[in-house]
Amino acid sequence: MKLKIYLIIIPFIIASAGSSVNAQSRETKDTSNSQPGRYQLFQGTYTSLDLRRHETSTHVGIFLLDSRTGNVKRYVNKIDEQGKYIETWLPTEISVEK
Repeated sequence: MKLKIYLIIIPFIIASAGSSVNAQSRETKDTSNSQPGRYQLFQGTYTSLDLRRHETSTHVGIFLLDSRTGNVKRYVNKIDEQGKYIETWLPTEISVEK
C-alpha cells in the first residue's frame, strides 16, 4: 500500500519541480537580449606574419561571426610567458590608432 502512495506522489513532485525550472528559464529568456542565429561559428585558416623573422605561417582556427554587425573574432587559448592560461576571443581586424 505504501508503495502505491509513493508511486502516485513521486510524479507530482517531479512535475512541480520541472514546472518551477521552466518558469525560471522563461524569466531569464525574457530579460535577456538573445537573438537566435546572430552568432555563428566557423572553422578556417589564417596567415600570420612574424615581423622579426619576416616569415609567414598558416594556422587553423575557430571564428565567431556576429551576423548583425559583421564583426569576426578568433578563438585563442594559450599559456603566456608568465605561465598564465589565457582563453579569449580576439578581433581579427587590426585597429590603427592615429
